Amino acid sequence: MLLIGASGMFARLLSGNNELSIKQQFKRILTAILASGIAWFILEQTDVSSLTKAITYGIIGVVSPEVIGGLVRLGQRFEKNPEKFIKK
Repeated sequence: MLLIGASGMFARLLSGNNELSIKQQFKRILTAILASGIAWFILEQTDVSSLTKAITYGIIGVVSPEVIGGLVRLGQRFEKNPEKFIKK
């Protein structure tokens, strides 16, 4: 499962025209591995096919930098003004 997420990110890095250093590429692959691991904990007990789970792990691996970046930005906005989130 971790390899599926890492493979998704690796395929993205190979197919894109990126200017990332080796260190940045390694960090993205590691992020994909961590995100796929989290997804495994969430999907472990669900009653869906193994193929659906594998596809989900791959997709999460591909989009993990954007998802993690979005969560970090959301946390930073919450930290600046937590009352704004509570009022909604």
